[in-house]
Amino acid sequence: MKNEIVIEDIDVSSKKFFDLKAETNNNFKKSIKMKQLLNYLGPAFVVSVAYIDPGNFATNISGGSKFNYTLIWVILCSNLMAIFLQTMSAKLGIATGYNLPEMCAKVFTKKTNWIFWIIAEIGAMATDLAEFLGGTLGLYLLFHIPMIYAGLITALLTFTICYMENMGRRLLKL
Repeated sequence: MKNEIVIEDIDVSSKKFFDLKAETNNNFKKSIKMKQLLNYLGPAFVVSVAYIDPGNFATNISGGSKFNYTLIWVILCSNLMAIFLQTMSAKLGIATGYNLPEMCAKVFTKKTNWIFWIIAEIGAMATDLAEFLGGTLGLYLLFHIPMIYAGLITALLTFTICYMENMGRRLLKL
């Protein structure tokens, strides 16, 4: 047979055979780890860009022009707090296997969790509004589109992205 493997020629007792096998396994593990890492690079890129979106950029520029360097401590403290909270959330997830809302549901009462949920929704609405206005302002500044049309384009793009989520995550990662 042509596809027959001859085992007689391989010396399994030699150290070279086991080194080759270990090297092959390590390369396979490295390729799997690299593929797993690539799955997280898309969301990591989105999170890293979230701090320098047009809304934050415009806010920082206008605040800096009005208050000079006295505002820099507020920006520094808010960024340090964001880094601290993200680190603590990551440690919580690694140590317990639960994310922050799941852990809150286990620890706090239902009434307290409702209060947390309301506060989180208000924060999310405020953030979404700032992102929307930042996108609108970015289109206005880059392409000199009137603000009303820039707002409509931003809304259309937002709804398009939300609709594309129904088609699967892989489409949005591209």
